[in-house]
Amino acid sequence: MNFNLWEKTFIEESFQGNQEGFHYIEGDLPILLSAPHSVTQQRNGKEKQGEFLTGPMVMHLQQQLNCHAIFKTNNLMDDANYDPISTYRDFIKQLVLEHSILFLLDFHIMAPTRPYNIDLGTGRGKNIRHNQGPKIVNHIQQTLIDHGINDVLIDNIFTAGYPHTVSADVSKSCNIFCLQIEMNWKLLEGASDSLYFKKILKAIETIIHYLASMEDHT
Repeated sequence: MNFNLWEKTFIEESFQGNQEGFHYIEGDLPILLSAPHSVTQQRNGKEKQGEFLTGPMVMHLQQQLNCHAIFKTNNLMDDANYDPISTYRDFIKQLVLEHSILFLLDFHIMAPTRPYNIDLGTGRGKNIRHNQGPKIVNHIQQTLIDHGINDVLIDNIFTAGYPHTVSADVSKSCNIFCLQIEMNWKLLEGASDSLYFKKILKAIETIIHYLASMEDHT
């Protein structure tokens, strides 16, 4: 996949989604990847720049591993990770029930000025509803470190604790494991030409395989 080219598609909002401004790709694994900020969004009347590369990342991982994927395609003056009411989140809840989804990974990008690389948001434990939830998060943290990504924190700033985040809302409504993965832009810049970007993709692929192996231990 040419990530730089696909990123442009999300910047220009030229990917054709549904009338609600998002696109869903069905998979076989009980894992859903989400990118609610893959296009520009609107929060409290102010425009916020999209985390454009999250859309192509989710698409790539879905193609490689055949998990479920959902991402925003058009800015409808909304923020699926903030608004009290969200058709994006409602659709996810429906998917969880219809496809027996057990794990949700929600991808975001933070500013390059942040002094760390990844923040894993668990809602301070509330969103990881699984009998081995803390163990799974620690394994995910270690997997990222093992792939050469340093400064991986848990619930540092981006905790996904606000009740209308994708992770918090879906976890509470569907009683499944939801994790927000906030990545520093400096690791992703240049996309296909970035060594760290490739490391993150490989790490997340390993994480998805691990979560798939947990299916019988929920």
